[in-house]
Amino acid sequence: MHSSGYFYIIIWFLIPFLVGSESTVKSSLDSLLQQYAFRELTWQRTRTGVPYDTYVPSNLTGIKISAMILKRCSLKLKVYGYYKEFFIPSRIIVEPYVGELVLIYQNLGNWSSFYYPLPGYTHLTPVLGILAYDANDLYATNIPELDLLALEDPITIWFPNVQPAPEGSFPKCVCFYSNDLVEFGDVKDGNTCETRIQGHFSIVAEVKAAPSPSPTPSANEIAPSPSPTADENDHQNIYSKMWAISLVFLVFALMGILFVIVKKSGLLEIKQRLYDSAAVVQPLLRNTAVPLEAPIRPLPENDYVL
Repeated sequence: MHSSGYFYIIIWFLIPFLVGSESTVKSSLDSLLQQYAFRELTWQRTRTGVPYDTYVPSNLTGIKISAMILKRCSLKLKVYGYYKEFFIPSRIIVEPYVGELVLIYQNLGNWSSFYYPLPGYTHLTPVLGILAYDANDLYATNIPELDLLALEDPITIWFPNVQPAPEGSFPKCVCFYSNDLVEFGDVKDGNTCETRIQGHFSIVAEVKAAPSPSPTPSANEIAPSPSPTADENDHQNIYSKMWAISLVFLVFALMGILFVIVKKSGLLEIKQRLYDSAAVVQPLLRNTAVPLEAPIRPLPENDYVL
């Protein structure tokens, strides 16, 4: 196979990693918030069914999280009621089986559009999340999420402050699930959404395309554009750095893989040429008669006697 063929194969295998980088950022945030929430539960004597608010580091200011331990059987048999903005009904099952679980509440605040951007839409509320983890080991890190499923009544999310939608648009519920699936739904009573499984949720509105611009005014009439806020600058800088680091890593990885493949293919070509040369020369050697060296007669001693 030519080196160009190897190059296209490598690019094909790298595409999922490039596309999945946004998903990796989200799961990394969930894992980090899970560690802070679990640490809060280990610092005090916790009681089942009581929410414990957790502090986040200064570089994530604006994000709010809370953790609560529940028994599996209580979720299935009892109505818990409101856990922050989430109303938790009865008949909720948990998979895989655990005796107790930790429900982690997330309010991403001003980080909502950074971690959960939705092209063509604007967030009218912060992104709220509810995730479940096994409560067996509160010192564990990077543990997988549990699956929640409401069998009868859905879990409802009540958003207290909903910004007005842009002119000509209507609010929609949006659910961001852990498998990168995005699902839209109807908003009930102006500020309520529903779900049957865990995930992240928000109310959004479609942003209509701006009309074609009018003729450009003169230089004296152009008003200066508003400067971005500090939070927007921080978000953009962090996002740019993450993409730059990922791109540099992928470039070096690609160069290393190409170097190994080209070197290996070159050695294979040289080896094949040697085999081909041997295959051509061997039959010629078999059919060629090699003249024998004529025997040398020893001179008698008296030939040189005078």
